Amino acid sequence: MLNSLQSLTSKLTRHPGNLKLGQAINENRCGVSYEDLDKLSVIHVAGTKGKGSTCVFCEQLLLYKGYRIGLFTSPHLISVKERFRINGKEISDDKFVFYFWSVYNTLLSKRSDGEELPAYFMFLTVMAYKMFINEKVDVAIIETGIGGEYDSTNILRKTSVVGISSLGFDHTTVLGNTLQEIAWQKSGIMKPNSVTIVANNQPKETHQILIERSIEKQTTLLEAPPFNKYNWYENTSELGVLSTPQEINASLAIQLANAWINRNNKHDWLKECKIGLNGMKQAPIWEINKQDKQALRDVKWLGRNQVLNITPNLSFFLDGAHTIESIQLCSKWYQNVCPKSQLNIKNILIFNVTALRDYSTFLKILLSENKIDVVMLCPIVTLINNHRPDTVDMNFNYEEQLVKCYNMKNSIDICDVEVFNSIQETIEHVKSCSFSEKNINFQVLVTGSLKLVGGVLEVLQS
Repeated sequence: MLNSLQSLTSKLTRHPGNLKLGQAINENRCGVSYEDLDKLSVIHVAGTKGKGSTCVFCEQLLLYKGYRIGLFTSPHLISVKERFRINGKEISDDKFVFYFWSVYNTLLSKRSDGEELPAYFMFLTVMAYKMFINEKVDVAIIETGIGGEYDSTNILRKTSVVGISSLGFDHTTVLGNTLQEIAWQKSGIMKPNSVTIVANNQPKETHQILIERSIEKQTTLLEAPPFNKYNWYENTSELGVLSTPQEINASLAIQLANAWINRNNKHDWLKECKIGLNGMKQAPIWEINKQDKQALRDVKWLGRNQVLNITPNLSFFLDGAHTIESIQLCSKWYQNVCPKSQLNIKNILIFNVTALRDYSTFLKILLSENKIDVVMLCPIVTLINNHRPDTVDMNFNYEEQLVKCYNMKNSIDICDVEVFNSIQETIEHVKSCSFSEKNINFQVLVTGSLKLVGGVLEVLQS
């Protein structure tokens, strides 16, 4: 039933989709009022890359300080319940069912004749807000879906703290073809009297837009410091190896968490912030204690820079990169984490993309920067004729996906390429090869799509 609300990619436009949801709230047709939302304390995060990781880092930092946290992120990898967390834990089946039917029945009973129910993500957004209000969280950390200005999550009238993670190109048909247009959209979640903190690696083209939007939206704009600028308790070695992008995300999360904790005395610490070379004020260097380090170390975010050692000679390297910039970072991450000294290594790339993303550029980056022995392509379908509703993508049917796989195969001429019928069939083939060739170490990079990574995780877990 929930999947029937999915929006087709071809129908996504730049038109303000949050107006429909705002109207439903205004007319009290979804069980959540503006007055309810005004009482909900929110940290709202937009961005192109790293916004989900930033949200999870922020969640953990606040959990370790004893706050009750609600977290809403997207997309999910295996189960739609992953999008909703309370106190660091995915919600139960019972809680999901309760809030689903609560929202669904309210919308159904109050809709006009012929009126459509809210689309998939819009519906889940209402569920999240209703859940976090009813569950009385201290703060809800909300990740936008696409963009910001017209995103379904941006129905809030009040937000004390806003975060904008690394900006880049994605969803250009909806958000615009330039970094300036994308920055304008993402900065749409800024609110009057809020503190807005942006990641410290923003493209130069976006700086002026971010500054202008902060003035327009009447928010205080700050730039997060580099990760190594903090006065770390002892040193950072206990954190393990964080990639450069994750250091950027962690720094932004530290800022968001501390800005929220200190929101009631913000004028005291904001007056200490000085303007930097790019025209933005520099955020404070908050003190980091042992507890904060523990919180950052304990963050687990599936499908992002994740390594799974299945057997002594079979390891999977999972990263849901799906933009040019994130594919470049994924490629560097794979080079850094893969064992260099081992002999008899076979590098396998399991790859696909969703929607109309530029697979040729992605493949060029991955194949030119890494020694890939074989590329394995398959439709983003976990099992043939056994679709779990959580993993169905209504934008492309199976036959179209299979044709795309063969088109990709025909575009690759520098290594072997194989096409399989499903994710399960692909994984079973890899496992069979590693079992029959125990003298070879199989390193399997899975990237190009979070849905693909989710399918691989589901097969490996089963």
